[in-house]
Amino acid sequence: MLGIPLESKDVSKESLLEVFPTTPVLAAWARGEDAEWPPMEDDDEDDIGPRPRLRFDIGKRVVCRVGPDPVTGWAAGRVVQLWYREPSWPANSWAPYKIELEDGRNIFAPGDVDQIIREV
Repeated sequence: MLGIPLESKDVSKESLLEVFPTTPVLAAWARGEDAEWPPMEDDDEDDIGPRPRLRFDIGKRVVCRVGPDPVTGWAAGRVVQLWYREPSWPANSWAPYKIELEDGRNIFAPGDVDQIIREV
């Protein structure tokens, strides 16, 4: 869904073009390819301010909470990225870890706490 901070009577072609995907992005989507949209305006890591120290480094083997059961709802994997974010997330929203699970799925840990991610 597209949100434009204008009343309908004030919407112009120019205001639509400012928030609508570009022609190359639309063409990539039409071909079934991934294309980053919306563009990340806060790519500069300096913009996120000071970061807390994380417990795990890249490559560390961990188990992550992937289900509701406190005993069986865990999956093993390894940390593949620190301070992960999705392009669609609000500015300055980050997850401490991106994890590649042993089954090949990629997930993120929304917090650096034992209830979400633990050392193997």
